[in-house]
Amino acid sequence: MSHEKPLHELGKPDWISEADWQATLAKVGSMQRIRADARAHVETYLATNGEQGYRQELAPLPCLLITTIGHRSGKPAITALNFLLREQKYYVVGSLAGSGTDPAWARNLQSKPQAWVQVKDSRWEADVHRLSDAERAAIWPTLVQAMPLWEVFQQRTDRPFPVFALAPKAR
Repeated sequence: MSHEKPLHELGKPDWISEADWQATLAKVGSMQRIRADARAHVETYLATNGEQGYRQELAPLPCLLITTIGHRSGKPAITALNFLLREQKYYVVGSLAGSGTDPAWARNLQSKPQAWVQVKDSRWEADVHRLSDAERAAIWPTLVQAMPLWEVFQQRTDRPFPVFALAPKAR
């Protein structure tokens, strides 16, 4: 397990208002809150085919749903993730608000790189590629430009966030 700084030790970035910063900190203040919000997000996304949940308050990037196979349970698990679409690849980042451990979905993909993706009402099986350190370094500036909170949360831990590229599986 990696080192994890307390949230209150993160300085408020200049680009975010005090109100939005406090709202962000409240949303990621505990794993219990993160999990409850994540479950509600997935339920809403599924119930509305992404009409609600594709965009989130305070997040500049849209969301997709990813279904992975639990690395311990062997059961399907659905997670909502922000993504950046570049060159027909959907890039997702295992930040988990800078916690000291990779999120379960990332551990699932590392154990079994098999996934299904839903973007709004479009569903497809994904080719999954975990980026190498060099690939991650090359795209990281683009990712944090699109989603600056990833850079803020990366400063909270010495764990390098895993980055995956997802693309529709070739038929």
